[in-house]
Amino acid sequence: MPANAVIQETELIDAATAWLAERMPETWTVERAKRGAINVPEAPTDALIELRAPNGTYTTIAVEARTSMEPREVGGLLPGIARSLRALAGYVPLLVVAPWLSARTRELLADEKINYLDGTGNALLKLDNPVVFIKSDGAERNPSPKPRGPASIRGPRAGRLVRLLADVRPPYAVSDIAAAADLNPGYVSRLLDALDRDALISRGRRGIVEDVDVPALLRAWAAGYDVFKRDFAISFIAPTGGPSALTALADTPSRAAVTGSFAAVRLAAVAAPALLAVYCEDVPLIAGQLGLLPADEGANVILLRPFDDVVWERTSTDAGVSYVAASQLVVDCLTGNGRMPAEGEAILRWMSDSEDQWRLASLPQRRLR
Repeated sequence: MPANAVIQETELIDAATAWLAERMPETWTVERAKRGAINVPEAPTDALIELRAPNGTYTTIAVEARTSMEPREVGGLLPGIARSLRALAGYVPLLVVAPWLSARTRELLADEKINYLDGTGNALLKLDNPVVFIKSDGAERNPSPKPRGPASIRGPRAGRLVRLLADVRPPYAVSDIAAAADLNPGYVSRLLDALDRDALISRGRRGIVEDVDVPALLRAWAAGYDVFKRDFAISFIAPTGGPSALTALADTPSRAAVTGSFAAVRLAAVAAPALLAVYCEDVPLIAGQLGLLPADEGANVILLRPFDDVVWERTSTDAGVSYVAASQLVVDCLTGNGRMPAEGEAILRWMSDSEDQWRLASLPQRRLR
């Protein structure tokens, strides 16, 4: 390890010790412990910190310092260290310290029951004896980002790729994905690299996608997507109500697909739907045929111009009305207001329990329809 990296990690550990000491009661002691405090020869960590309460109870925390940590590193290394600590020395909590940890990294650490602390104040510390619980929020964006490629989960191309990864079971190669989604292979490769770094997908030899964390991937897409705040979301009032407008959609010759609450209630009901959201190929035509009135307030219908033709893919039909695919529905709901995010989470749970009902078993040879 380069000398400057060792120095940075030492500074991180010292800063973490001081940060914890500032947040403990004055009668507690927080200090670096000697290596012999616990015997963990098969799970080397960078340092030990001892927290001692005034009644004499104490715990020794094993510290893993990193100058940076990608989400992928959580699943690849740290759970093994944590398991070794528990097996060899009773319960020895593990604390990861770094200059900054992304939201995805923190989520994965918490899932593995690993404590964390970064230099911006993002922290989670849970101890049983003595009982300690600290949870704080710091920076959501890296204050010192490293240069990376331009790929991000934003825009129509990214949405098209995410939809395919969610809708089709792996494995599949870059060239197969590019052909099926009508995307440039170079773009697909860059975005897959970014998704792999964030542990949203897993790749094997030659870059083959072998696994997809569908809920985490759709949440990540939703973080940069907002269907209802775009210029092509137009509000209306249906004088006879949303349910009547929904029924009337079956008689419209123009292509349309329902999303939002009226689509969610079919799969995982949270509450009675109130706002009808519909993707439309011809908004004025649909509005006229449904007898909708333009509205700035009190709307019960939203007509949406599709951000990409992917919204028409994997739709289903019920009583002559088309509904968007579950993966599209989740993201639309997660970016909505009111109870819509809760509906999105309910759909995610339904998807986890009912994968055979919505996911293709293999990748088609051409773009999904």
